[in-house]
Amino acid sequence: MRGALRATGLALIGLSLVLPLALLSVVVVAAEQQVTSRASAAQQSETAAPYAQTFAMTILEEQRTIDLWLVDLDTEPFFRQTITAGGTVVSDQIYRFDERALYTSDGGSPDAPAWSVLSPVEPEALGLPDLSAGPAQWAAQFGAGEQQIPLADGTTVNVVIHAVDDPIDPAIFTLPPDAVVTPAGP
Repeated sequence: MRGALRATGLALIGLSLVLPLALLSVVVVAAEQQVTSRASAAQQSETAAPYAQTFAMTILEEQRTIDLWLVDLDTEPFFRQTITAGGTVVSDQIYRFDERALYTSDGGSPDAPAWSVLSPVEPEALGLPDLSAGPAQWAAQFGAGEQQIPLADGTTVNVVIHAVDDPIDPAIFTLPPDAVVTPAGP
């Protein structure tokens, strides 16, 4: 009998030690699942906002102007970004999905700007899908015209949206006829 009592006592002591740990584990797992589901829902709501597949816009900053053109964001994107400062092109980028190529120019000589090409490049490597949470969303939300768009940090950005889901001239995505193109170095 004494052995049975001893075994029962040890079992109760063991349960009193293990049971709180088991309950704590259940609470931690439940809390983790709740946090994960909230984060997933927040991420889905961020990307669930409508965005334009095709747009043209100009972002006006104090020291520079950024012109953006984008066609077929989710399927076969063509993209161009031209940055000017003081009326001079300081950077020009053209991405052509059909070639999987990114052409870049740092302005160089205005008479014959030098271009480099990097290929093969996928849209994801350039972050093109990320435009769906910024400029493409702005285009869909605000539509064509001059806009002051509020940003998450409390500031605003001045934007002129030229076109939303309208055809964009394919010539925008071609290099100048006199362009000298060299492969980009490693």
